[in-house]
Amino acid sequence: MKEHDFKFYNELRTGSISLNNIPKSVKNTSQFQTLLSSKILATEKSGRGSKVYVKNTASFEAFFSKYFSEEEVFTISKSSNIKKLRDSKARKTKASSVFFLRGFIPIVLNGENLDLCQYTNSFGLFSVKEPIIVADKICFVENLDSFLNAEKLFGESFIFLHKYGRIGIDSLKNISASEILVFVDYDFNGLDEYLRIKNVYDTAMLFIPENFDDLFENYSKTIDGGQQQSERVSSSNLTEVIRIRELVSRTNRFLEQEILTHG
Repeated sequence: MKEHDFKFYNELRTGSISLNNIPKSVKNTSQFQTLLSSKILATEKSGRGSKVYVKNTASFEAFFSKYFSEEEVFTISKSSNIKKLRDSKARKTKASSVFFLRGFIPIVLNGENLDLCQYTNSFGLFSVKEPIIVADKICFVENLDSFLNAEKLFGESFIFLHKYGRIGIDSLKNISASEILVFVDYDFNGLDEYLRIKNVYDTAMLFIPENFDDLFENYSKTIDGGQQQSERVSSSNLTEVIRIRELVSRTNRFLEQEILTHG
């Protein structure tokens, strides 16, 4: 059940609704048809059309309680979606921004000095929710494995960041640095992530190794499934995006970033 189902059935508890005003996404469901065939709901003429109303209140309330645990839950979260709609994904929720950090120099995190090197050496990484970061050089790394090995490629002057889940523009608003480098897979999804970051930081640079063409020729793999260019990628006129976009489009192949952090 989705949010529009809840709104419809909740409104029906207080009165009849014109058949013309019922969304097709509700009207065509097996639940709605079963309610009609079992005479829990009924229709009657109303002017030039018809309306639907609750005929068997007790049975309808049992149906409502089965599919909607609470009448109103005002904070939208996975928990409230389960309570209200019995489906954690029924309504879009705002997820917390969780970042993993690695580095070998101190940083200012949430207004406090942090010895990131100690955490990196002792535990492998440091994690933080909704971070406020001030650093000199930051490198955003798309994949976890590459993030855990990024210093092999870039040295120890960068702070390496990897976000749990896709990077959204809102999650970047409190992160600042003099130099921003973006290290992603060389495919449409990687380009899209780069452009989202580039939208926030004009000076952000996409990392492309000097031997990229050789690496692509020797280690690229065929794209499986339906990976498509986002509008952001297909309309970009940035030289680096055009280079990767056209190569991937022409060959239907892509290069995984992990090849650069191993070997």
